[in-house]
Amino acid sequence: LPLFEYLSETQSTQAPLKLAGMDVQPIGSNKKDRPRFLAESIAALDPVYAQDIHDLDSTFLAVYAKGSKSRRAHFRSPEGKNMLTGYEQFIDYLADQPMQEGSSFSTMLVAQQTARSLAWYIRQQTAPTTKEYVENRDQGMAENLRFIADVLYPDEKIIVWGHNFHIRHDNISIPPDSVMFPNVAAHTMGYWARSWYQSDLYTVGFYAHEGTSMDNGGNIFTISRPSAGSLEHLLYDPDSEAVFADLSQASGMGPTAWVTTPITGRYNGETPLSLIPKDQYDAIVLINTASPREMLY
Repeated sequence: LPLFEYLSETQSTQAPLKLAGMDVQPIGSNKKDRPRFLAESIAALDPVYAQDIHDLDSTFLAVYAKGSKSRRAHFRSPEGKNMLTGYEQFIDYLADQPMQEGSSFSTMLVAQQTARSLAWYIRQQTAPTTKEYVENRDQGMAENLRFIADVLYPDEKIIVWGHNFHIRHDNISIPPDSVMFPNVAAHTMGYWARSWYQSDLYTVGFYAHEGTSMDNGGNIFTISRPSAGSLEHLLYDPDSEAVFADLSQASGMGPTAWVTTPITGRYNGETPLSLIPKDQYDAIVLINTASPREMLY
């Protein structure tokens, strides 16, 4: 909460902290304004086609509102394939337009990337395997991040906030748990980000020694004390609220040998997974006692 209060306070300064989403999943109430935004991005160029785009995206939102099972069935149907083609044609249309610096330039760029993001989402929803399902979402997120970093704000420092699963550099090397989704090894967003930005990227994984947390359904669960020899047990300091471990500076020899050898770290504070820390993160923060988020609405 203090972070968002700080974000709000900076908006009236000469250096406002800007907030942008990167997930391809269209979550949030702001999506209701998207058909109008996409249409207005080309209304001056082709008002007839602008209305077509408005209708296309309005249909998407109507399908999306029906729920996951219904929307997946629709996206796999001929109508769904036509919807994907419609977004891809819109992307190509914008790519063919002469763009000049200015507000309309930024609007068209964001509209184009929005269409790319929606196309990635449809591909995710229609993926034939779990691995492709995961990777279509995460590659789409990585592409959104690259657009923000390289196109919209090429000269800015960017802080990316995501789940450990999504930001790991080499998630595909971690043996999955058969009862946890996803139950297959797959590349995640951090894989593409690492390959593109290399030493310009610094990735921090967050873990908890114990406490409580909240799942996506709003259910609070207990994070038990970790087992001996685990990542959380190794980093634990009873006299600190949190521990910061800079893996990038660790040699991997002697007392820091654990950073380059398989060790168990818990997914969501619950499921133990085997990982080589330095292959996944540049640093780790261990929270001594975690607590669940407080929902304000």
